[in-house]
Amino acid sequence: MERSDPRAPDSPNAAVVAAREELLAEFVLEETPLGTAFLASPVGPRLRAGQVRAGFGRFLAELLAAAPDGAGIAFGGFTDASDELILHVPAQVGVRPDLAFPVLAAVTLKLAPLAYDLAARDPGIVAAELLARHHPPVRELERRLRAAPPTYAGWAQLSAADIARIFPVRTPLISDRQEIYRRLQLACTIAAEREVIDGLARINPGILDYLRCFPVARALKRKVVAWLGPTNSGKTHRAMLALAAAPGGMYLGPLRLLALEQRDRLVELGTPCSLITGEERIETSPTHSSRTVEMADFSRQFSVCVLDEMQLAFDRDRGWAWVAAFCGIAAETLIITGPASAEAVIRKLGGLCGDDIEINHLERQGRLAFEGVIDWRHVPPRSAVIGFSRAMVLELKAMFEGLGLSVAVIYGGLSPEVRRQEARRFREADADIVCATDAIGLGLNLPLERVIFYETDKFDGENDRPLLDGELLQIAGRAGRGPGATGWVAAFSERDARRLESALAQPQTVPPPDRLPAAPTPMHIRAIAEHLGLDRLVPILEFFRARLTFSDGTFFPEVRNDVLAAAALADTHVPSLPVETRYALACTPVDLENETARGLFLDWLDRLEAGVPVKFPARTDRGGLEALEETLQLVTVYRWLALKFPETFTDLEHVDLVRREVTEQTQAILRRNWGEHGLARRECQRCGRAMLPGSSYRFCRACYR
Repeated sequence: MERSDPRAPDSPNAAVVAAREELLAEFVLEETPLGTAFLASPVGPRLRAGQVRAGFGRFLAELLAAAPDGAGIAFGGFTDASDELILHVPAQVGVRPDLAFPVLAAVTLKLAPLAYDLAARDPGIVAAELLARHHPPVRELERRLRAAPPTYAGWAQLSAADIARIFPVRTPLISDRQEIYRRLQLACTIAAEREVIDGLARINPGILDYLRCFPVARALKRKVVAWLGPTNSGKTHRAMLALAAAPGGMYLGPLRLLALEQRDRLVELGTPCSLITGEERIETSPTHSSRTVEMADFSRQFSVCVLDEMQLAFDRDRGWAWVAAFCGIAAETLIITGPASAEAVIRKLGGLCGDDIEINHLERQGRLAFEGVIDWRHVPPRSAVIGFSRAMVLELKAMFEGLGLSVAVIYGGLSPEVRRQEARRFREADADIVCATDAIGLGLNLPLERVIFYETDKFDGENDRPLLDGELLQIAGRAGRGPGATGWVAAFSERDARRLESALAQPQTVPPPDRLPAAPTPMHIRAIAEHLGLDRLVPILEFFRARLTFSDGTFFPEVRNDVLAAAALADTHVPSLPVETRYALACTPVDLENETARGLFLDWLDRLEAGVPVKFPARTDRGGLEALEETLQLVTVYRWLALKFPETFTDLEHVDLVRREVTEQTQAILRRNWGEHGLARRECQRCGRAMLPGSSYRFCRACYR
């Protein structure tokens, strides 16, 4: 399509073009290159003929800004009454002989003389002369700042780097003193904090170098051996054989259940092994131990350490523990397991640590096949049906038991003992199927023929979201365990089946390993407290999270919000304890949003402060499943605290009895046939998909959407 000629009488821009020609004729510039360029310049959609003089001023300003020496010059306005153009010209306010900050000075020029000057001379020369001008307001501000410097903390330490972080973005006008002083105050704050951090680094050079927080590991030349592959590829088996054959070492995993299983595996291989988790320390071997990753020992050297499920370094809540374990374990051989997507973070961390790296890729020992949509009325035995909440799993149990199936149940709220018992029921064919959350994706090897997803969305603590492909594969891979076995993956709806088929067909995405979480170590807590003179934990943790920057740029300071909340309670209720000890208390695995747990935790802190022994409270639960789980969570908190303060939390014999009772009662409830208790199954009125018994909707999620 041809464009209309702006000079044509019927063109909407004809009046503007005519006004431009009239202005150039008034200045006798119509035959000059400047005039020609102005006529050829674009006409803005909102430009009117009466605005042509201002438009010519903007054109001249842009001509100056485009000159080689005109960087920073900008159009500042036009005054019709006096026919004057305002230019904003860069200038420097000298604070000290070696330090200045940028401002914009307003220069007012008559339109016609400037136009004649630019028509006769090179715009670069005109721009250079403008930039070389002395601006009285700039000199006046310099005089004031030198005669009466601001009293901001950090003024004496202010540097060009501090100025560069605050001033270049939308440089302020010299007339806007309020904004200038606000930015100076911000720059001084940065300077003061930098001085504090530099002081911290002088006291402890390792505080800004995360890797130096682990001196035992840094003194050792390590070999990193990675076994990477999907589920059922034998990677953990290879790692545990190497650990069993070593003269000493550790297994580090994400769950207490996994630590239990790997301890048992080492014992079966003839290697005695201790079990060390956040709530227990069963020491049966001086050489080998199986631990949850947060209980890693950084203080001594090992022959071999196995760090399992390395992809969890990217976990929002616990990734810091895998990063610390990789960087801090002093093992001659560090064996890493995980999916192929973990290779990038292994190479990144291994390179930073100066390790020799060996990557081994493994293939699945069998086939994982997509089965499509399965009729929920005919779920075959040896299947796992996956939901993503405790309530959903229990309703699925009731629904399938109403169809005559025997159902085992596994979800994160159950204790490891109960989960192992439910897994045993399934392995020994006491249960036809298992209904589980994504807790089944880690630590349980079950003889599953297929994994069926009730849905492929989950609530992640903040939002309902679709599962990532890697999360789907981690769960789906539990099907078909063993060499040569075929594992089937299916769904109850077409929507979820399409997601699964896509996930199985696509390679896993690899998160960039350029932002890895680093939690504070006791060294950080102690150094910040001493240097800043702080005796409260919360400001120490806030300073670490908001102000500290690690030098290599890979790690970022991470303090979880729940840790900050617990730190505030520790500051209030146990102020006499050292800040390092209060930090340990802040990491207690207690649910502070649960009123019962919060109240007991505060009571226990008060007794700890008073030096009074803490007894576990008498049971008040009435035997319901949710109440039993809450009691087990309190047992976990008490046992965790007993490891840290054995002289105060002395009621372990009673606590162990409570744990056994609650575990047995939980198992008895789960063994019942819930389908006989009046929970009727329902169906989607559009597609016939299974609806949970407690659902109040007529349609399933896929049909509703």
